[in-house]
Amino acid sequence: MKTTMDLLDMAFSENYKGISAAEWCRNLQVNRTALAVSRARGRLSPTVAGNLARLLGQPVEKWVAIAALEAEPNTYGKNKLMSIVNVWSNQITSL
Repeated sequence: MKTTMDLLDMAFSENYKGISAAEWCRNLQVNRTALAVSRARGRLSPTVAGNLARLLGQPVEKWVAIAALEAEPNTYGKNKLMSIVNVWSNQITSL
């Protein structure tokens, strides 16, 4: 499964090089430090992940699900859901 940090890296990749962190924050309607704090925590919130995915033309549902799972503590139930999301995620991207 990709992580929400992969989504954030996509936003700052060569394809979107002309867009600064401040502009992403403005487009996402979050405060200027939100993306830096997310990077430090190693994950995006489901809301930020979903809206960033929308702006990048990525499947919103996939990224919201990934972000929600990243926020959960590691349990057997989380691991089972992550394996389901992996299969679901691969099906979404192959459409």
